Amino acid sequence: MPSIRKTIVAALAAFPVVHSHSWGEQLRNIDDKGKYVGAYGYPRGMVDRGQTGPNGEDTDNSMTWRMPESNTEGKVFIDANQLLCAPTQREQKQSSEKYPRLKTVPGGFIAIRYQENGHVTLPQNNPDKPEKGGTVYVYGTKEPKTDEKLFDVLQWTQDGQGGDKRGVLLAMNDYDDGRCYLNNETPIAMERKAADPAYMANTPETGPANSVMYCETDVKLPEDVELDKAYTLYWVWQWTSLPGKTPGLDKGKDEYYSTCIDVDVASPKVAMQALDYAEMSEYAMDQQDAVSTAVSDWSARTALYNEMPLKREMGPVTAPPGVVPTPSQSGNDGVLVVTTTVMVTVTAPAATQPIAPVVTTPPASATGTIEYDDDDARPTMHRRIMFPLTFQIALFWDMDMDDTPLHTSNGVFDFGIFREKQYPPWSFHEDLLKELNQFFLHKLNAVHFFFCHFVT
Repeated sequence: MPSIRKTIVAALAAFPVVHSHSWGEQLRNIDDKGKYVGAYGYPRGMVDRGQTGPNGEDTDNSMTWRMPESNTEGKVFIDANQLLCAPTQREQKQSSEKYPRLKTVPGGFIAIRYQENGHVTLPQNNPDKPEKGGTVYVYGTKEPKTDEKLFDVLQWTQDGQGGDKRGVLLAMNDYDDGRCYLNNETPIAMERKAADPAYMANTPETGPANSVMYCETDVKLPEDVELDKAYTLYWVWQWTSLPGKTPGLDKGKDEYYSTCIDVDVASPKVAMQALDYAEMSEYAMDQQDAVSTAVSDWSARTALYNEMPLKREMGPVTAPPGVVPTPSQSGNDGVLVVTTTVMVTVTAPAATQPIAPVVTTPPASATGTIEYDDDDARPTMHRRIMFPLTFQIALFWDMDMDDTPLHTSNGVFDFGIFREKQYPPWSFHEDLLKELNQFFLHKLNAVHFFFCHFVT
């Protein structure tokens, strides 16, 4: 009997939930020897890890801008009106004096740094995604718009003649830079930690790594950017679900993430100073690392998939004028109107036995509801989901992280009562999966959400 058991929890959800995604967190200048120089720089609207955004959101929700947005009723593809920048990044403003713009030089190289959040060290979690984590594109413009559209920017080319010609494609990098890792115990992380240990700033740089190793996208600024003026960079990560990899998504699925950034163009004397940590600590992240060099191929980065991003765009946004796009399986172009089964993989002892799946058909008048009870230190979870569509619940016995059985009844989770939430049609699924995701991440080991199959 294998040691991995599967818990299948049916929900009205078009997409898997991933605990955290990535965004450009910090910028560093790179000198001609591949070393980071100058002061730290940050994107618009920067919210550091562990802090809260302007509306009380956590860092992940403040800084992550997913396209199409995760609350757009099962939308599979972007459209021409998709806004590129997060609401907090649409204007050329920094969040505070602690997180200033990067000062950089014409023709200089910049590292845009981000955490991989499992997309590199846990590739098995996303079998429908491209190798190397997909491609990160960086675009530059002297004429940014507050209502910048993703589709407009994706048409910009390296020669500056694409689309509306307001900007230029500056870089195409693999998301996985070949060095980065979370500080976890996965084989990829262990190998990379041994080769390139990362340490927290202002700590001894000896012994095992004690920090994450940030990934980086390396981009060369144009030589003609003007001194003493701002220049805008758009960091766009294309993390497409490939065609035919997910049941029900024969054409694949769009998934983009962006960070919108302004840099101040300055002279080398101002931007490229060699500073020590004491001189920069006022502007450091709360969990600042001490890594001081770029990846070895910083000046020659490329991508496994190095075509224009719209060549991987299967949605109707790229259909020629006058051509009617082929409807999706749902019968509504670009929108899924079927339920899905979400699979959660957890580690459990070999002796545990699965139980038979239970198939439930709620009454036509039912509404979506989820209830929890969090009164005890080891809460159980009761889950009641009803909706006027058929869905399936299949539960298997699982174990929590200390190998003590979760509270069960005949092997089925006893989901206890914590608080009631009402979710309107098609909007409740994202919150539902976030709740499930948080519960399993805190109570079970090796959790992974992904598509299993559709239930019609």
